[in-house]
Amino acid sequence: MTTGLWLLLYGAALAWLSPTLLRRLTKSGVSPQMGVAVWLTAIAATLIAWVIAVVLIGLAAIDGVLGTSAVTLCLELFGLSEHGGLPGLSGSIALTIVGISALIVFLLRTSRSVTQLRSRSREHANEVLLVGRRTARPGVVVVDAQRSAAYCVSGRPPAIVVTSAAWSSLASSELSAVLAHEQAHIAGRHHQLLMVLRAMAAALPRLPLMQQSALTVAELLEMCADDAAARRHGADPILGGLLAMAEPHHTIPAEGLAAANTAVAARAMRLAQPARGRAKWSQRLILALSMSLMLSAPALIELLCHH
Repeated sequence: MTTGLWLLLYGAALAWLSPTLLRRLTKSGVSPQMGVAVWLTAIAATLIAWVIAVVLIGLAAIDGVLGTSAVTLCLELFGLSEHGGLPGLSGSIALTIVGISALIVFLLRTSRSVTQLRSRSREHANEVLLVGRRTARPGVVVVDAQRSAAYCVSGRPPAIVVTSAAWSSLASSELSAVLAHEQAHIAGRHHQLLMVLRAMAAALPRLPLMQQSALTVAELLEMCADDAAARRHGADPILGGLLAMAEPHHTIPAEGLAAANTAVAARAMRLAQPARGRAKWSQRLILALSMSLMLSAPALIELLCHH
Protein backbone atom coordinates (compact mmCIF):
# COMPACT_ATOMS: atom_id res chain seq x y z
CA MET A 1 0.00 0.00 0.00
CA THR A 2 2.80 2.41 0.90
CA THR A 3 4.61 1.83 -2.38
CA GLY A 4 1.43 2.49 -4.32
CA LEU A 5 0.84 5.85 -2.66
CA TRP A 6 4.42 6.95 -3.19
CA LEU A 7 4.24 5.91 -6.85
CA LEU A 8 1.14 8.06 -7.25
CA LEU A 9 3.08 11.02 -5.87
CA TYR A 10 6.10 10.22 -8.03
CA GLY A 11 3.98 10.10 -11.18
CA ALA A 12 2.35 13.40 -10.25
CA ALA A 13 5.76 15.01 -9.72
CA LEU A 14 6.90 13.86 -13.15
CA ALA A 15 3.69 15.00 -14.81
CA TRP A 16 3.66 18.51 -13.32
CA LEU A 17 7.26 19.34 -12.44
CA SER A 18 9.48 17.59 -14.98
CA PRO A 19 8.46 19.52 -18.15
CA THR A 20 10.25 22.71 -17.09
CA LEU A 21 13.49 20.84 -16.38
CA LEU A 22 13.28 18.68 -19.49
CA ARG A 23 12.64 21.74 -21.62
CA ARG A 24 15.83 23.34 -20.35
CA LEU A 25 17.82 20.16 -20.94
CA THR A 26 16.65 19.61 -24.52
CA LYS A 27 15.82 23.01 -26.02
CA SER A 28 19.34 23.49 -27.43
CA GLY A 29 19.00 20.37 -29.56
CA VAL A 30 22.61 19.36 -28.99
CA SER A 31 21.49 15.73 -29.03
CA PRO A 32 17.95 15.74 -30.45
CA GLN A 33 17.53 11.96 -30.61
CA MET A 34 18.32 11.57 -26.93
CA GLY A 35 16.16 14.61 -26.27
CA VAL A 36 13.20 12.77 -27.78
CA ALA A 37 14.14 9.69 -25.75
CA VAL A 38 14.17 11.56 -22.44
CA TRP A 39 10.69 13.03 -23.06
CA LEU A 40 9.32 9.61 -23.98
CA THR A 41 10.98 8.15 -20.90
CA ALA A 42 9.27 10.73 -18.69
CA ILE A 43 5.89 9.90 -20.21
CA ALA A 44 6.46 6.16 -19.89
CA ALA A 45 7.72 6.46 -16.30
CA THR A 46 4.69 8.55 -15.33
CA LEU A 47 2.14 6.18 -16.84
CA ILE A 48 3.89 3.05 -15.55
CA ALA A 49 4.16 4.50 -12.04
CA TRP A 50 0.45 5.31 -11.98
CA VAL A 51 -0.59 1.92 -13.37
CA ILE A 52 1.56 0.03 -10.85
CA ALA A 53 0.25 2.26 -8.06
CA VAL A 54 -3.36 1.49 -8.96
CA VAL A 55 -2.57 -2.24 -9.10
CA LEU A 56 -0.86 -2.22 -5.70
CA ILE A 57 -3.61 -0.19 -4.05
CA GLY A 58 -6.21 -2.44 -5.65
CA LEU A 59 -4.49 -5.57 -4.35
CA ALA A 60 -4.33 -4.05 -0.87
CA ALA A 61 -8.04 -3.27 -1.08
CA ILE A 62 -8.82 -6.84 -2.15
CA ASP A 63 -6.80 -8.21 0.77
CA GLY A 64 -8.72 -5.93 3.11
CA VAL A 65 -12.10 -6.98 1.72
CA LEU A 66 -11.21 -10.67 1.97
CA GLY A 67 -9.91 -10.16 5.48
CA THR A 68 -6.55 -11.77 4.76
CA SER A 69 -4.63 -8.74 5.98
CA ALA A 70 -5.20 -5.26 7.27
CA VAL A 71 -4.90 -2.38 4.85
CA THR A 72 -2.07 -0.41 6.40
CA LEU A 73 -0.08 2.62 5.49
CA CYS A 74 3.56 3.05 6.43
CA LEU A 75 4.04 6.64 7.59
CA GLU A 76 7.66 6.40 8.66
CA LEU A 77 8.85 8.41 5.66
CA PHE A 78 6.55 11.22 6.76
CA GLY A 79 8.19 11.26 10.19
CA LEU A 80 5.21 9.65 11.91
CA SER A 81 4.75 6.26 13.54
CA GLU A 82 6.02 3.18 11.75
CA HIS A 83 2.63 1.76 10.84
CA GLY A 84 -0.85 3.11 11.10
CA GLY A 85 -4.20 1.82 9.95
CA LEU A 86 -5.64 3.45 6.90
CA PRO A 87 -8.79 5.32 7.95
CA GLY A 88 -11.33 3.05 6.31
CA LEU A 89 -11.09 0.60 3.48
CA SER A 90 -13.24 2.86 1.32
CA GLY A 91 -10.26 5.12 0.54
CA SER A 92 -8.24 2.41 -1.16
CA ILE A 93 -11.30 1.10 -3.01
CA ALA A 94 -12.15 4.61 -4.22
CA LEU A 95 -8.59 5.20 -5.41
CA THR A 96 -8.64 1.93 -7.32
CA ILE A 97 -11.97 2.69 -9.01
CA VAL A 98 -10.91 6.21 -9.94
CA GLY A 99 -7.55 5.00 -11.26
CA ILE A 100 -9.04 2.24 -13.41
CA SER A 101 -11.74 4.56 -14.73
CA ALA A 102 -9.19 7.24 -15.61
CA LEU A 103 -6.99 4.69 -17.38
CA ILE A 104 -9.90 3.40 -19.46
CA VAL A 105 -11.01 6.91 -20.44
CA PHE A 106 -7.43 7.87 -21.32
CA LEU A 107 -6.94 4.81 -23.54
CA LEU A 108 -10.26 5.31 -25.31
CA ARG A 109 -9.67 9.01 -25.96
CA THR A 110 -6.11 8.43 -27.14
CA SER A 111 -7.13 5.58 -29.43
CA ARG A 112 -9.95 7.62 -30.95
CA SER A 113 -7.69 10.63 -31.54
CA VAL A 114 -4.94 8.51 -33.14
CA THR A 115 -7.49 6.93 -35.46
CA GLN A 116 -8.81 10.33 -36.51
CA LEU A 117 -5.33 11.78 -37.07
CA ARG A 118 -4.23 8.75 -39.07
CA SER A 119 -7.34 8.92 -41.23
CA ARG A 120 -6.86 12.64 -41.95
CA SER A 121 -3.20 12.11 -42.81
CA ARG A 122 -3.95 9.28 -45.23
CA GLU A 123 -6.71 11.29 -46.89
CA HIS A 124 -4.38 14.25 -47.34
CA ALA A 125 -1.62 12.05 -48.77
CA ASN A 126 -4.05 10.51 -51.26
CA GLU A 127 -5.36 13.93 -52.28
CA VAL A 128 -1.94 15.46 -52.98
CA LEU A 129 -0.86 12.38 -54.92
CA LEU A 130 -3.94 12.81 -57.10
CA VAL A 131 -3.81 16.56 -57.70
CA GLY A 132 -0.05 17.16 -57.56
CA ARG A 133 2.36 16.80 -60.45
CA ARG A 134 4.48 13.69 -60.15
CA THR A 135 8.23 14.08 -60.32
CA ALA A 136 11.10 11.76 -61.11
CA ARG A 137 11.65 11.40 -57.37
CA PRO A 138 9.45 8.63 -55.88
CA GLY A 139 6.67 9.95 -53.67
CA VAL A 140 7.47 13.61 -54.39
CA VAL A 141 4.74 15.77 -55.92
CA VAL A 142 4.63 19.45 -56.84
CA VAL A 143 1.56 21.58 -56.15
CA ASP A 144 1.04 25.08 -57.50
CA ALA A 145 1.56 27.75 -54.86
CA GLN A 146 3.26 31.13 -54.73
CA ARG A 147 4.97 30.50 -51.39
CA SER A 148 7.98 28.26 -50.97
CA ALA A 149 7.20 25.26 -48.82
CA ALA A 150 7.86 21.56 -48.47
CA TYR A 151 6.26 19.06 -46.14
CA CYS A 152 5.46 15.37 -45.87
CA VAL A 153 2.38 13.46 -44.80
CA SER A 154 2.12 9.83 -43.84
CA GLY A 155 -0.15 7.57 -45.81
CA ARG A 156 -0.23 4.50 -48.00
CA PRO A 157 2.02 5.52 -49.62
CA PRO A 158 3.37 8.62 -47.83
CA ALA A 159 3.86 11.80 -49.84
CA ILE A 160 6.36 14.62 -49.93
CA VAL A 161 4.77 17.85 -51.12
CA VAL A 162 6.82 20.68 -52.63
CA THR A 163 5.22 23.90 -53.85
CA SER A 164 6.00 25.11 -57.35
CA ALA A 165 7.65 28.22 -55.87
CA ALA A 166 10.09 26.11 -53.84
CA TRP A 167 10.68 23.70 -56.72
CA SER A 168 11.72 26.52 -59.04
CA SER A 169 13.51 28.83 -56.61
CA LEU A 170 15.62 26.50 -54.49
CA ALA A 171 19.08 25.60 -55.71
CA SER A 172 19.56 21.96 -56.67
CA SER A 173 21.62 21.22 -53.55
CA GLU A 174 19.08 22.96 -51.32
CA LEU A 175 16.17 21.09 -52.86
CA SER A 176 17.96 17.77 -52.42
CA ALA A 177 18.69 18.58 -48.78
CA VAL A 178 15.07 19.62 -48.13
CA LEU A 179 13.80 16.40 -49.69
CA ALA A 180 16.28 14.41 -47.59
CA HIS A 181 14.89 16.19 -44.54
CA GLU A 182 11.36 15.10 -45.40
CA GLN A 183 12.48 11.57 -46.24
CA ALA A 184 14.07 11.35 -42.79
CA HIS A 185 10.68 12.14 -41.23
CA ILE A 186 9.07 9.33 -43.19
CA ALA A 187 11.86 6.82 -42.55
CA GLY A 188 11.89 7.63 -38.83
CA ARG A 189 8.09 7.32 -38.58
CA HIS A 190 7.99 10.74 -36.96
CA HIS A 191 4.38 11.26 -38.00
CA GLN A 192 3.22 8.22 -36.08
CA LEU A 193 5.07 9.28 -32.94
CA LEU A 194 3.61 12.79 -33.06
CA MET A 195 0.13 11.41 -33.65
CA VAL A 196 0.35 9.44 -30.41
CA LEU A 197 1.78 12.37 -28.45
CA ARG A 198 -0.84 14.78 -29.77
CA ALA A 199 -3.58 12.27 -29.04
CA MET A 200 -2.36 11.87 -25.45
CA ALA A 201 -2.19 15.64 -25.07
CA ALA A 202 -5.79 15.89 -26.27
CA ALA A 203 -6.84 13.11 -23.87
CA LEU A 204 -5.12 14.81 -20.90
CA PRO A 205 -5.25 18.53 -21.80
CA ARG A 206 -4.43 19.75 -18.28
CA LEU A 207 -1.36 17.60 -17.79
CA PRO A 208 1.76 19.74 -18.44
CA LEU A 209 3.95 16.78 -19.37
CA MET A 210 1.65 15.70 -22.19
CA GLN A 211 1.18 19.22 -23.52
CA GLN A 212 4.86 20.12 -23.46
CA SER A 213 6.02 16.79 -24.87
CA ALA A 214 3.86 17.17 -27.98
CA LEU A 215 5.35 20.60 -28.67
CA THR A 216 8.96 19.95 -27.75
CA VAL A 217 9.27 16.54 -29.40
CA ALA A 218 7.97 18.08 -32.65
CA GLU A 219 10.86 20.57 -32.52
CA LEU A 220 13.39 17.87 -31.70
CA LEU A 221 12.19 15.65 -34.55
CA GLU A 222 12.72 18.54 -36.96
CA MET A 223 16.28 18.78 -35.66
CA CYS A 224 16.73 15.02 -36.13
CA ALA A 225 15.62 15.39 -39.75
CA ASP A 226 17.97 18.38 -40.18
CA ASP A 227 20.88 16.24 -38.98
CA ALA A 228 19.94 13.41 -41.33
CA ALA A 229 19.87 15.81 -44.28
CA ALA A 230 23.13 17.46 -43.21
CA ARG A 231 24.90 14.11 -43.06
CA ARG A 232 23.94 13.45 -46.68
CA HIS A 233 24.25 16.90 -48.21
CA GLY A 234 26.08 19.07 -45.70
CA ALA A 235 24.79 21.71 -43.31
CA ASP A 236 24.87 24.66 -45.74
CA PRO A 237 22.28 23.32 -48.25
CA ILE A 238 19.72 22.43 -45.59
CA LEU A 239 20.33 25.75 -43.83
CA GLY A 240 19.89 27.62 -47.11
CA GLY A 241 16.70 25.75 -47.92
CA LEU A 242 15.36 26.28 -44.41
CA LEU A 243 15.93 30.04 -44.52
CA ALA A 244 14.59 30.34 -48.08
CA MET A 245 11.28 28.76 -47.08
CA ALA A 246 10.92 30.43 -43.68
CA GLU A 247 8.05 32.88 -44.03
CA PRO A 248 5.83 34.43 -41.35
CA HIS A 249 2.22 33.27 -41.17
CA HIS A 250 3.02 30.26 -43.32
CA THR A 251 0.30 27.64 -42.96
CA ILE A 252 0.99 23.92 -43.25
CA PRO A 253 -1.66 21.21 -42.78
CA ALA A 254 -1.81 19.98 -39.19
CA GLU A 255 -1.05 16.43 -40.30
CA GLY A 256 2.09 17.47 -42.19
CA LEU A 257 5.69 17.87 -41.04
CA ALA A 258 7.20 20.90 -42.77
CA ALA A 259 10.87 21.68 -43.21
CA ALA A 260 10.46 25.36 -42.31
CA ASN A 261 7.47 25.58 -40.01
CA THR A 262 8.79 24.66 -36.54
CA ALA A 263 11.51 26.27 -34.36
CA VAL A 264 13.19 27.79 -37.44
CA ALA A 265 15.45 30.20 -35.54
CA ALA A 266 16.78 27.56 -33.12
CA ARG A 267 17.36 25.07 -35.93
CA ALA A 268 19.13 27.63 -38.10
CA MET A 269 21.39 28.56 -35.19
CA ARG A 270 22.42 24.96 -34.47
CA LEU A 271 23.08 24.31 -38.16
CA ALA A 272 25.18 27.46 -38.48
CA GLN A 273 27.04 26.83 -35.21
CA PRO A 274 27.06 23.07 -34.56
CA ALA A 275 27.98 21.87 -31.09
CA ARG A 276 31.43 20.43 -30.54
CA GLY A 277 32.13 16.87 -29.58
CA ARG A 278 32.65 17.58 -25.88
CA ALA A 279 29.36 19.46 -25.61
CA LYS A 280 27.55 16.61 -27.34
CA TRP A 281 28.94 13.97 -25.03
CA SER A 282 28.24 16.09 -21.95
CA GLN A 283 24.64 16.57 -23.04
CA ARG A 284 24.24 12.88 -23.79
CA LEU A 285 25.59 11.97 -20.37
CA ILE A 286 23.18 14.35 -18.61
CA LEU A 287 20.22 13.01 -20.59
CA ALA A 288 21.26 9.40 -19.99
CA LEU A 289 21.49 10.06 -16.24
CA SER A 290 18.09 11.74 -16.30
CA MET A 291 16.52 8.71 -17.99
CA SER A 292 18.24 6.35 -15.57
CA LEU A 293 16.96 8.29 -12.56
CA MET A 294 13.39 8.40 -13.86
CA LEU A 295 13.36 4.66 -14.54
CA SER A 296 15.10 3.63 -11.33
CA ALA A 297 13.00 5.83 -9.00
CA PRO A 298 10.20 3.23 -8.57
CA ALA A 299 12.74 0.64 -7.42
CA LEU A 300 14.16 3.17 -4.96
CA ILE A 301 10.67 3.86 -3.63
CA GLU A 302 10.11 0.14 -3.14
CA LEU A 303 13.43 -0.16 -1.28
CA LEU A 304 12.71 2.79 1.02
CA CYS A 305 9.23 1.52 1.84
CA HIS A 306 10.48 -1.95 2.77
CA HIS A 307 13.85 -1.23 4.35
